[in-house]
Amino acid sequence: MKSIIPKIGVLTCLMFLGWFHESASAESTWSSKCLSYGTIKPNQNPSFQHLNCLLTNAALEANIPPEVVKAVATQENGWKQFNESGQPVVSQDGGIGLMQITNQSNYDQQKLKYDIYYNIQAGIEILSSMYYRTDLPKIKGAGSEVIENWYFPVMAYNGTKPINSPLYQATGLINENAYQERVFTNLEQNSFLGGTSLGQYPFKTTDFEYDPNSSKNIVFTQMEYILTDQMHASAYHFQAGNEVVVTKDSVNLRSKPTTASDRYVLAKNTVLIITGDFVFDQSASNKNQFVWYPVKTVDQKVAGYISSAYIIQK
Repeated sequence: MKSIIPKIGVLTCLMFLGWFHESASAESTWSSKCLSYGTIKPNQNPSFQHLNCLLTNAALEANIPPEVVKAVATQENGWKQFNESGQPVVSQDGGIGLMQITNQSNYDQQKLKYDIYYNIQAGIEILSSMYYRTDLPKIKGAGSEVIENWYFPVMAYNGTKPINSPLYQATGLINENAYQERVFTNLEQNSFLGGTSLGQYPFKTTDFEYDPNSSKNIVFTQMEYILTDQMHASAYHFQAGNEVVVTKDSVNLRSKPTTASDRYVLAKNTVLIITGDFVFDQSASNKNQFVWYPVKTVDQKVAGYISSAYIIQK
């Protein structure tokens, strides 16, 4: 992560970062929600589902869609704080740990290396501060719960540099190698599991002013977008009693919150009723980034657990 704050909005961002630095140093409530997984051992990566719990709850506490945070963590370092030798992962450009915190002297550099809670909290705080920058475009009428509205904050987490321009200036084609494009590809693959495409911005090359041979930040000339594609709110806010719809055919309703349990096959557009809070996969080593919701069919004849990757609000 190579985030650099441009001159526009510097005061706002520094105020956020200053406050966030203090909160990162304190014991946070989100980490206490994962105590059932046990304590984290020094110089060891937690189990995958322990990390899933930590990243999810840290994101929710900061009002960031967990899907976004988990996709950033996937792109940055594949959910690893330590390497096979038990040493903190530090990239060639100085990115530290799971969230690859780079060029952030306000944070304790040793704690970023050895304290995974602190590293996650720092990444969350930096990403959140990017959402509140006034020099980045937003979607008209969309709030922080809308995943697509995090496109530019995610971009800024890595840097609003020409290399991350959404379009190639010379051709107008989508820059699939841009950091935020890769993050959102991770998100589609891991939080929706195929069959769902995020809404696309109607970009034009004139929306971005920059010299492709310079390291100066992009200047955004279009500050508000209207998306005609369907947008997607985070799937982590469903509550008991909410009705949801299955998004594709042949989706498995599981007897337990794990893919190893018995299944009942659901058709696309089946309406389900949420019956409780989401839970994480029972297998601590399972690599699925989604969560499981307890549900029942409208006629109450069938009940079980469904992946958050396959449901949307009715």
